[in-house]
Amino acid sequence: MNIIEAVKGWFSKMTAFKSVKTALKDKNIPALDGYYENIKKWEKIYKGDSDWKIVSRGGIKGGTREINQMNAAKFVCNELLKLTFSEQVNISISDEELKKYIDDVLQQGGFWKSFPELLERFYALGGAALKAYIDNGKIRLDFVPATRFIPVSWDDVQITAGIFVSSITKNGKSYNLHEYHSFENGIEVIENYIYHVNSGSETPVKCRLSEIYPNLEERIEINGLSAPTFVYFKPHLANNINFDTPLGISVFANAVDTLKALDIVFDSFMREFILGKKRIIVPTSAIQIQYNETGIAKTYFDTNDEVYQAFRTDDTENLKIIDNTVELRVDEHISAINNLLDILCAQTGLSTGTLSFDSVQGVKTATEIISQNSQTYRTVAGHQNLIREAIEGLITSIIELSVNTGKITNSEYKINIKFDDSIITDKNTDIENAIKLNASGLISKTDAMIKIFGYDEKTAKEKLEEIVAEKRVEIGDFKLLDVLS
Repeated sequence: MNIIEAVKGWFSKMTAFKSVKTALKDKNIPALDGYYENIKKWEKIYKGDSDWKIVSRGGIKGGTREINQMNAAKFVCNELLKLTFSEQVNISISDEELKKYIDDVLQQGGFWKSFPELLERFYALGGAALKAYIDNGKIRLDFVPATRFIPVSWDDVQITAGIFVSSITKNGKSYNLHEYHSFENGIEVIENYIYHVNSGSETPVKCRLSEIYPNLEERIEINGLSAPTFVYFKPHLANNINFDTPLGISVFANAVDTLKALDIVFDSFMREFILGKKRIIVPTSAIQIQYNETGIAKTYFDTNDEVYQAFRTDDTENLKIIDNTVELRVDEHISAINNLLDILCAQTGLSTGTLSFDSVQGVKTATEIISQNSQTYRTVAGHQNLIREAIEGLITSIIELSVNTGKITNSEYKINIKFDDSIITDKNTDIENAIKLNASGLISKTDAMIKIFGYDEKTAKEKLEEIVAEKRVEIGDFKLLDVLS
């Protein structure tokens, strides 16, 4: 797909969704208007543009002001990203040549840079999609947030038809590219439509595809697939907002009130230092008057004037300079924020204390190893299982598209993905457990190596053979030396 002056960006999904429903009304798109309102709300909260961001100023001036926001939603999503995925994830494929090919495609497709970025938004918006496609004979990857994907049909296993929406700008005009993917009986059909989007109208105007994409076909058919060339995945959370959609929910979907409370308390904490500035009450006779260039009188107390002041002494009470500074409620605010963070952790599947706050570092995260019995460990394991399936699905799409285009030959292979769990588990403990299980005869040496190193079965057996061969040499040399001595 040649992109001409095209920019994929964030745009109003509500407008895009209505645009798609209007443009592709013959595709029987599900009534998900209300659901995408939720996605838009989660997106605004994640970006720090929540509905409670603006509050009344009060007082004589009135008006409104922006509150100081903690934006704890961002911290939660980023923490889950760090716990569930890192560049140390090991993707193993039993066929060594095939593994080198996949590594190259992932590297060239920007997987290691774009996937973590997508994953953080995935937690915020409740889902994402990965897509492999062919561009000028090369396999390319697309990392699609929930705002750019609309499911059309699905079964108990996967979404079988969906629409990808891209925002494109050319010659100062805005367009939406709608890619309608449908899959049935091993065949995927991709239909491409381009529409001009007028900001003054919600009705899109269909254009010729060649005007924007001269080399893109209107209809593409791909045979011999075991699954669609895209995979949608969502967080390990039950959707309690809409039971009838395959879409997921944000990890903070049920914690919006807590996020609002955190911003309110944090704003109060920040304003405590503004409203609690040192204030003194001075007698009126210590007030000086100065006229500005327009002749308006300004009264002030000169704190830099070190000369003697003349006061009347018949009213001793009014001679006092009184410190009227209020005591800052720092500890009370920090305690309230930490209590709310504990509630937020519980609502998002993290153990109490995972997020905390102090006046020096702000929001910080726990660094200690997480017990396998903890809530965080169970949550992370659940998310990783679904992420693993998504990556496996993407790799399968890459392989099948490559076979389809003749870049590689079909072969038997196994995919094994092992996450770097050193963040959430004690690796030494895992190794000791695997050794104990093998010593007691509950697992084989091959299984122990798979568990410890993340090898696939073929690689584990090859490594075992190398170890056995080395042992034979050592034993042989020992016997020879023993005889010679």
